[in-house]
Amino acid sequence: MIPEPWRHGVVAVVGLGKSGVAATELLARAGVRVYASDASDHPYGGDALASLGTLAGVSVDVGRHDLARIRAAAAVIVSPGVPPEAAPLVAARAAGVPVLSEVDLGFRALAAAGMRSIAITGTNGKTTTTALVAHLLRAAGLEAEAAGNIGRPLADIAVRGDHYAWLAIEVSSFQLHDSPHFAPDIGILTNLAPDHLDRYPAVEAYYADKRQLFRNARDANVWVLNGDDPAVLELAAGAKGRRLLFSLARPADGWYDRAERRLRLGGASPALLARGCARFGPCRTAWSRSARWAGSSGSTTRRPRISRPPSSPWRRWIGGSCCCSAAATRASRTPGSGRCSRSGAAS
Repeated sequence: MIPEPWRHGVVAVVGLGKSGVAATELLARAGVRVYASDASDHPYGGDALASLGTLAGVSVDVGRHDLARIRAAAAVIVSPGVPPEAAPLVAARAAGVPVLSEVDLGFRALAAAGMRSIAITGTNGKTTTTALVAHLLRAAGLEAEAAGNIGRPLADIAVRGDHYAWLAIEVSSFQLHDSPHFAPDIGILTNLAPDHLDRYPAVEAYYADKRQLFRNARDANVWVLNGDDPAVLELAAGAKGRRLLFSLARPADGWYDRAERRLRLGGASPALLARGCARFGPCRTAWSRSARWAGSSGSTTRRPRISRPPSSPWRRWIGGSCCCSAAATRASRTPGSGRCSRSGAAS
């Protein structure tokens, strides 16, 4: 898991939230010397941050980044909340220092331990899909966890020694850009629309980072793709592996039958759910069954809240969900049909 050059130098960890703290601990336990820093005086890492200074070979800077030490590092591990234009990352790249995401570091450790993974990305719907995938895996009797942009950092799962059969991993375009070793068994691409153009020079650059989901594609991979989105299909063209399409407009591997108002798998399969149970809002029957599968009494009919509305004034909240991109806002046709429940994660 640990490249040999890292053992002869110092690896810098930029950002000391939960992901950065876990990455630092994972590296230190592998015998790597670490310089960990955060520009904030009060990083989100909390109590775990205090323990980093007691680890052998670890030095910690809070409230500043030593750019000279970062330029001299063998590699830089970046936490999800650090923007690509942050000074430490600019300095590292200018000096030719490899920049890798915490996802990449954690993934390599977990893959070596035999864990399998389903990666979820796209412009909208990642968090909901990731949470649903993890729930369905658990309902099927498999040990599973949601990780990445939601749930637990991959490095934290690795450093705690927890073992799951499957991980549902939400990944953003920024994380994919810095994850050259990321190779999930299954990948889901929900949709694509122009986004993050304050950080990308053009939409093509944003899509290029999304394409990195397929960079390590193998024949054994399965790719679940939005069959109604030409940009998605173009992005996945040529990738090794099996493609499964979902659609709201036509028969596909998974599709919505408008005439019968039901969800179906394949062309001739029995219907899965009636329209009333497939809506974003609650359906008593389906919700109760799901709750019982998860070990609850199944008596509730309330829709679960994933996050509270953030204070940022530019986000529009519809029916309790955050429309955190222009495409999501346009897609919200009526109250109660919000498309994004995240509170500020990158896509």
